[in-house]
Amino acid sequence: MRFRPTSPRSLPRLAAGIGVLTLVAACGTVLLNETGSLTRYDRLVSSEETASRARIYLDPAALPQTRTVRIIPTEFSELVAPGLTPVERKLVANAADRALCYELSLRYDVVSTRKADLTIRAAVTRAEMTNVPAAGATIATSAAVTIASQVGVGFATAVGRVPIPRLPIGLGSLTVEAEALDRRHDQRAAMVWGGAANAFTNQARVSPASDIYDLAGEFGQDFGFFLATGQDPFKAPLTLPTYDRVRVTVLGEAPLDPDCEAFGRAPGIDGIIGDYIGLPPDWTDKGPAARSN
Repeated sequence: MRFRPTSPRSLPRLAAGIGVLTLVAACGTVLLNETGSLTRYDRLVSSEETASRARIYLDPAALPQTRTVRIIPTEFSELVAPGLTPVERKLVANAADRALCYELSLRYDVVSTRKADLTIRAAVTRAEMTNVPAAGATIATSAAVTIASQVGVGFATAVGRVPIPRLPIGLGSLTVEAEALDRRHDQRAAMVWGGAANAFTNQARVSPASDIYDLAGEFGQDFGFFLATGQDPFKAPLTLPTYDRVRVTVLGEAPLDPDCEAFGRAPGIDGIIGDYIGLPPDWTDKGPAARSN
C-alpha cells in the first residue's frame, strides 16, 4: 500500500481534515504555470489538495513495459530564484531527485546510462522563498515558551520544544514541471506540481530555502509515486511507513538502489536535530554525492 508519512511533506494533507479554512489562510501561494519545459501540456488534467495542486498525465500502457528508469538532475535556474545561492539551489533540486529516486526504486531499476525505458526530467519553474526574519521570530518564540514552561510548570509539561505556529507571512512555495520520456522521446507521463508551506506543520528554519527544500521532497515523492504506481498521489490512501522507508528516508541509511547514491543520503539524525533548532538545510544535508570524472 501507499505510504503517506506523517512528516512535514504529508501533514498539510492530514491537517486538511481538521481545519481546512484555517490552514488555507496560513499557507503560501500555490501557482501552476507553464514555462515550456515539457514537450507537451495538452493532455494534463487537474488534481489538487489543500496545500498542493497539480496537473497530471499518464499513459497507463507505458508502466507495465518499464523496467529501467533514468533520472536527469532537476534544473533550478538562477533566474527562478536569484535570491538563493548556487549551493541552496543545488540542495533543493537534489532533494527532489533523492525523493524521486527512492519512490522509483520501489518498482524499477534505476540506472545512470542513457539506455533506459523511461528518462525522468524536471525543472523548478517558480520558487517563493521563506521570510527569514518571520521564521526566526517563530523559532525564538517557541524556545522562549519552552523555557518558561520548564521554569513555571515543570519538566513533565515541557519535554521538547513547545510547537508554536509560524507567523503566516513569508511562507515559501514551489512549482515544478516534470515528465517521463520513453526511448523515442515521447512523453509517457507528466506533472506540473505546485505546493506551499503552511504555518502549522512546516518547520520554521533560518534559511530562505527552507520551505522550498521541504516542498521539493514532497514533489519528488508525489511524482515518483505517480510513476511507480500509476495512481493519483493526491488521492491515494494514507498507510503506515515500512522499515525500509524509515531507514532510508528518515535515518539516512543506504538507498535500496545503489544508483540512488548519486543523490546522496537523507540527513538522518543530524537533520532531525537541525530541524528541531531551526538550522538551515545546507548545514545538515551533504547534498549529492561527488561525481567521478
